[in-house]
Amino acid sequence: MFRVDWVEAYLSRVRPWQVLAVWVPVSLWFGLRAVRAPGVGLVGALLLFLGGLFAWTLLEYIVHRWVFHFLPDSGSELQRDLSFLIHGVHHDWPYDPDRLVMPPVVSLPIAIVIGLSMRTVMGPRLFPGLFSGLIAGYLWYDMTHYAVHHLKQRTAFGKLQRRNHLTHHFTQPEARYGVTTPLWDIVFGTHPASTQPARGGRARPPEAEAEGS
Repeated sequence: MFRVDWVEAYLSRVRPWQVLAVWVPVSLWFGLRAVRAPGVGLVGALLLFLGGLFAWTLLEYIVHRWVFHFLPDSGSELQRDLSFLIHGVHHDWPYDPDRLVMPPVVSLPIAIVIGLSMRTVMGPRLFPGLFSGLIAGYLWYDMTHYAVHHLKQRTAFGKLQRRNHLTHHFTQPEARYGVTTPLWDIVFGTHPASTQPARGGRARPPEAEAEGS
């Protein structure tokens, strides 16, 4: 993807353990801060964590639908290049194991912007617990995304996640944006009852059939 070797090797390729190594300590640190925040305590911190986790599912849907799948201006080469770098490369090579989770060099500045915005809105007392849950939600998303592409799913929910995501890739790229949960696709009407190709989409891959889709 990149002509500069060190950018290609160290900034664009990442494995799941590297994402966990960066973000698990951050989530735990904010969780500890939430427990110690005045008037919050353990129960309050847990409720805030669950709120942040739930908020992630909506953020995941919004980002996947309107950022990852934004339609570039046909006359703008810059927009087309950005569209490809942000998400198009994943749809062209969906089984590349090094590009299934987000590089920390990308996720860190995004997290800073989101975190500062949340702190401004929620205040310093509620923010740590919510942000801890939001980060945990992001980790849930990234690990799920890797798993549905590379690991055999053995639970009913895991098979549902895999079926939804592979259907999004191979037959309905304009639907099924949720990776961790289909909740917001159902709410916003982007979860068709059928998994058959839409708008001339391609046939589903054997992996989707094997999971009973």
